[in-house]
Amino acid sequence: MDFETFWERFVAVEAKSGAVKARFSGVQLYPLLRTRIFYAIAQGIGLFDNPHPNFSKAELPEGLPELPDFHSLPQVDAIVIPFRRRVAGAEPYSDALRDRLGAEGKSVRVIDFDFDEEAYAKDPSVLDLGRLREHFAGLYKEQVNKNLRITSREPAENRWTKIVSAIESEFGIELEKFKKYPKYLVRRTLVDELGFANLFSRLGAKELYIVNAYSEPSLVLAAKKAGLTVTEIQHGFISRFHPAYSYPVTGFGAGFRKQKVDSVAQQIATWGSYWGQDTVLPKGTKTVVTGPTKPFADYRAKALAQNRIVPNQVLFTSQGAIGVELFQAAVSVARKQPELKVIFRLHPNESLADFEALAVAQANIDALPMPTNFSLSHKDPIFLDLVSQSEYLIGAFSTTLFEGLALGCKVLVLPLSGYQNVLPAIASGDLTLISRLEALPEYLAQAKTATDPFRYYSQI
Repeated sequence: MDFETFWERFVAVEAKSGAVKARFSGVQLYPLLRTRIFYAIAQGIGLFDNPHPNFSKAELPEGLPELPDFHSLPQVDAIVIPFRRRVAGAEPYSDALRDRLGAEGKSVRVIDFDFDEEAYAKDPSVLDLGRLREHFAGLYKEQVNKNLRITSREPAENRWTKIVSAIESEFGIELEKFKKYPKYLVRRTLVDELGFANLFSRLGAKELYIVNAYSEPSLVLAAKKAGLTVTEIQHGFISRFHPAYSYPVTGFGAGFRKQKVDSVAQQIATWGSYWGQDTVLPKGTKTVVTGPTKPFADYRAKALAQNRIVPNQVLFTSQGAIGVELFQAAVSVARKQPELKVIFRLHPNESLADFEALAVAQANIDALPMPTNFSLSHKDPIFLDLVSQSEYLIGAFSTTLFEGLALGCKVLVLPLSGYQNVLPAIASGDLTLISRLEALPEYLAQAKTATDPFRYYSQI
């Protein structure tokens, strides 16, 4: 089964089972798990590997100071929730919007994920999601449990089982992690919704800006409950095949209807006009171009002015879901074209040790040492340094391919599972599709830089 067929069957079974619109104790539950279920199916049928093989959330430490009295906190115009993962120790995704809000004279409160001891030393009124969630869990436990005791005509467990069973039957797999009705998630969502809605209202905020909203859907629900306008800040690719954003409806008249999804932001702030144009966003959601992160815009201007491109340097960009296949392609290219300098760059969530072991295994399979023109790269130097120096960039559907276009690379795409996410850029001629890896020299000769790289990362 190819990726596009998988997607069509995925949205069809959602429609047939009523998965998206089903509510449990008032919570539109399935969309909260949709991305995880999507990747679980894709792994189950062999399309993808684990997209985030080394990701883990830190536990909340003990002995943290009490939260400040919410009544004492100053009123603000907007709340910003940045990205959980840091890039070179910083969080660049929300910086441009924070600067813009400041320039507009708006006051902002940032609520980060983890408790920051240094920030607390400077300002004891700092808030973090970990302590807030623990506080709200205790405060609203009984109220939420009372809600959960209210039963419907059909038990929640039965309704959830029907949805999961329909998906399992469609794809002939077992979804062990999702079989049991996730009452815990309903409870946690309701607690978050109550707690954060009250906090946002007390702060007087009118807007919430959040990076990676689909990983924190209860915060979106809370903000909407409190009457805030929610804007998700782009941190990765958005396409018509992305399960966090695209909600097509199948069946008669489907082209004239959009689905309502409570936990999706009303706006998605994108880097450029390209993003989201082919995506079936939920009802009430739109994109607005706000430009790239400030560090990226500054870096691009500097890199293009210096013309750093190294001829014949080929950078492969990995991603967990298809990392092994990309690695094997990179080794093959290095073996067959010794005149190229081939660098395989790992995703931050991938392990260097895993790929070093994979290199040893590949050398044993080939009965040859690893080619001398091949190397692994992980975290150092920064990724953009490698991109801005490489004549060619090769991948499948990573956001990094578009960073390559913005930095003057000739970017090529391997037709691996999920490459359909970048079909619009292939159709425009900006990305070159490699139909046969054996003919790579011909594709390298055909590849060219983007006609209008600023449609991916604007100059705003």
